[in-house]
Amino acid sequence: MFKTILITGCSTGIGRALAQAFQHSGQQVLATARRPGDLLDLQETGIRIYALDVNSADSIAALMAQLDADGLVVDVLINNAGYGAMGPLAELPQAELRLQFETNVFALMAVTQAVVPGMVRRGRGRIINIGSVSGVLPTPFSGAYCATKAAVHALSDALRIELAPLGIEVMVVQPGAIESQF
Repeated sequence: MFKTILITGCSTGIGRALAQAFQHSGQQVLATARRPGDLLDLQETGIRIYALDVNSADSIAALMAQLDADGLVVDVLINNAGYGAMGPLAELPQAELRLQFETNVFALMAVTQAVVPGMVRRGRGRIINIGSVSGVLPTPFSGAYCATKAAVHALSDALRIELAPLGIEVMVVQPGAIESQF
């Protein structure tokens, strides 16, 4: 049923692996990264690549405009882009804490809000937010990251209830340790 999948944060790790897996299963994948040059090898396999800085409202708007110009609609959004500020919370610079929340929470909602109107018009869609087991079981020296993932879980739960009557499914995935460059 779902055919076009938009994935944020595809330079490495989970996003890259998801892009490859969905493309391999025959889905149309729209892979994004701040630096689309990092995705050229994915493009060579048939994955469509786009520039997206999830922390920039202008970049999000430009992506939506480009998808519209390309005649593409987002059936599935996978909010994967993330940032990890590690260190003791009592010493973590405020700028790092803010960037952690900007990237992992506020940007996730901004991208979601950009795709929801199209899903509402079509009466269907799926949003998959990449959370973390760290949002359930906080660990020392990653408290900021853990807090953002707990927020992602709560936002996903609320979105699931709010969007279900509109035909939009919301899921959160809570992976544990993943071997990646993140």
